[in-house]
Amino acid sequence: MKEKIRHSKLLIKELYEFKPTIFLMITINMLVRAALPLLKLLLSAQVIDWLLNEVSVEYYLTRLLLFILVLGVAQIAQRFLGIYFEENTEHFRIGMMHKIKRKYLMLDYPLLVGKEARERYNNANELTDNHTTLFGRLLDEINDLGSAVLGTLLYIGILRQLESLFILLVGIFILVIIVFNVLQIRMDRRLFKAKAANSQKLRYLRKVYGESRLTKDVRLFKMKQWFEDLEEETIKAYYNIVRPKVKLSWAESAVMNIGIIALSALSYIRSVQLIAAGAIPVSSFVVFAGAVTILAQTLITLVNSIGKMNSSLNETKRYEDFIFQTAVFNHNEGSHVPSNGVKIELKDVSYTYPNNAKPTIDHVSLVIQPFEKLAIVGENGAGKSTLINLITGLIKPDSGEILINGILQSKFNITEYYELFAPVFQEKFLLTYSIRETIIQGSAFDEKKYARVLELSGMKEIIQMFEKKDETKIVRAVDPDGVNLSGGQLQKLKLAQSLYKDAPVLILDEPTSALDPIAEHQVYKDYFHFSKNKLSIFISHRLSSTRFCDRIIYIKNGKITESGTHDELIVNQKDYYNLYEAQAYYYRNEKDEQEYKEQEPVTGGVI
Repeated sequence: MKEKIRHSKLLIKELYEFKPTIFLMITINMLVRAALPLLKLLLSAQVIDWLLNEVSVEYYLTRLLLFILVLGVAQIAQRFLGIYFEENTEHFRIGMMHKIKRKYLMLDYPLLVGKEARERYNNANELTDNHTTLFGRLLDEINDLGSAVLGTLLYIGILRQLESLFILLVGIFILVIIVFNVLQIRMDRRLFKAKAANSQKLRYLRKVYGESRLTKDVRLFKMKQWFEDLEEETIKAYYNIVRPKVKLSWAESAVMNIGIIALSALSYIRSVQLIAAGAIPVSSFVVFAGAVTILAQTLITLVNSIGKMNSSLNETKRYEDFIFQTAVFNHNEGSHVPSNGVKIELKDVSYTYPNNAKPTIDHVSLVIQPFEKLAIVGENGAGKSTLINLITGLIKPDSGEILINGILQSKFNITEYYELFAPVFQEKFLLTYSIRETIIQGSAFDEKKYARVLELSGMKEIIQMFEKKDETKIVRAVDPDGVNLSGGQLQKLKLAQSLYKDAPVLILDEPTSALDPIAEHQVYKDYFHFSKNKLSIFISHRLSSTRFCDRIIYIKNGKITESGTHDELIVNQKDYYNLYEAQAYYYRNEKDEQEYKEQEPVTGGVI
């Protein structure tokens, strides 16, 4: 119960932040929806009363006009409120969608990786998908529930004047509705898996009807009748699955109708008795008789609304779990971030990914001096990228310390800390923007700096090839006028991004894995040329690209097993040497094989 109260407060808070006046509009809407049916009943009763009392035509028409005017205003108000809530429901849904996405962009990186993190985000995001999801139906559910509560109290109060027994009968009627509601929910849960499996089978059958690869088989093997029999059998199985549900619905409908008839009968009998006794006017018969029907419908709406609201409060937990995640890093005021001469030190750092038993980084100690060019090499899965993620502050060590110029990493504001690094990662996801927007990435535009970056990165020559120059869009799948950049062009674009950020630490995490060895070597030479005044960390699985670095460390099973220059590690003849020789042997053989194929005479042929 405490959780439901907490979730209720959360939803109220979100609605208030969206639009404080929404609660006033909800109140007015509930009053109008509850009172409008009663106004219609009262109009009918008054017309009968005026006719029976033989009032003057002038009096009759005047009172009728006033009543119709009041009724018209109420109906106009209901129509206006309907439009108002339809518009604001969509705005609220979209607003919550944006809030969830903004939260996602602000979350610390550890809260975004892994299966559980993806599920948290997907679960929250699904609540905004359309008008049937939580934030698309919440306003309607609140209005339905509030109107049903007011209507129930209003019409019970009216019928109680006729017969106090109505309170008992209404209580029994509500209890019956609740019982059937619970039975329906249990039935739905029991049939869910069977219905889902059957629907999946039927969808598959209808999908293969249009499968062009089967058209030949269907005709040559006379499969038409077989498909039809399978579909008929599947549909028949569906009817058998839902038959208990249909029977329960029929029973619910029958009991509800009997209850309405019983309430109506009591209303008619007591009304006639009171009219005959002169206790109430004849016109009141219309009010009491109509109130029974409206009350019955309102009670059904009330119970259903309570059930829906209960489900919505349960779903709110998915939103709560995502939006109130505790920050991993420091987002408060922190130590001053150095702008140059950065020294990075790792002291006995370990890190194990969630749900993994073995650490990916295992008690690593490392000092990277200012302006050093460091290469990190090792086999796939050794922990190279994880080490970079730790240094850049994307993930937090399980133990040990990372220091920048002697200051603990945790002492820096994480957003300011990220200003230290200009990384180029292996992933090459591009947004549907122009070349200029991709390079600048939302930073302030500096024309001189931008021109220099284009020159240094080689992008100046590339954009001259395009009609729209640096305004050219780079995702053709989205923009028909866009271009698809080649691997080399893409590398220069990513280089331009890093140069424009102009951070003191340059990081290349296997960004050239899709290029051939010669092209990769050239890209690394270009990066080396542009990183003279920066601390630079290079990761490559091709060791020929790391020879120019000041120092190379070899990682194996999460530990640094070798450290030195290329020549020193070759002399040691350990893992680095073995890996280098294996790659050199492969490339030598590949080259010899290619030369042999080029010399081999062409014989034979097919006519």
